[in-house]
Amino acid sequence: MSNQPSLFDVPAAIEARDQAIEQVDTNASPEWKQHAIEAVKHLARMRPEFTTDDVHQYLADRGVEMTHEPRALGAVMVAAARARIIAPTDRYTPSARPECHRRPVKVWRSL
Repeated sequence: MSNQPSLFDVPAAIEARDQAIEQVDTNASPEWKQHAIEAVKHLARMRPEFTTDDVHQYLADRGVEMTHEPRALGAVMVAAARARIIAPTDRYTPSARPECHRRPVKVWRSL
């Protein structure tokens, strides 16, 4: 048996995630966050499912400049889920945004 600490610590990982979401939310422009939540609400009314790619496209189509921290959209999605506007599915799809290099993005379900 080794005394080496585990590389995996689920409670610490959850806490780190929550702190990161809070930090990017705090640092994002309030005006941008308002545009982003309105985009999520609109998409939730119009589509049964969507991804953050769709939110980015909606904002871009309306000339809303991205906040300095792109991860802030994750905080918006979490807030929308807490407000019961959307819910996460267990599915992911490759992102179409070039800067994302086809990484998987969560598919969200409209409520």
